[in-house]
Amino acid sequence: MSSTDIHPCLTCGVCCQNYRVEFSVYELRSMGGTVPDELAHEAGSNRARMNGTQYRPVRCTALGPLPDVGPDCVGCTIYDSRPRPCRDFPFASYGCHDTRAQFGLPPLEEAEVQHWQEAA
Repeated sequence: MSSTDIHPCLTCGVCCQNYRVEFSVYELRSMGGTVPDELAHEAGSNRARMNGTQYRPVRCTALGPLPDVGPDCVGCTIYDSRPRPCRDFPFASYGCHDTRAQFGLPPLEEAEVQHWQEAA
């Protein structure tokens, strides 16, 4: 598998190290949702927050290595169970590019963005 076969998000992970991830408690497994309760904490009467995103430096506890994808791959270890803000974070958006720049990563190339948007 070449590096062009791997989505850029799987070698990045900086969004998981920059944003507070807050969501409805109804997304927790104990409330009928998909997010594992042990990876979040209460953030208000009807809000939950992913552990590791409440203080700076941010690092969501669900961010981790993905050896099954590739040796240098990193990403959400609960991808299929992640909360709504993570599902809604747009690839190649201003927030994506700005966060990559904050972490010293180069901007995504237009051809790369177009390739992955067409593949979606």
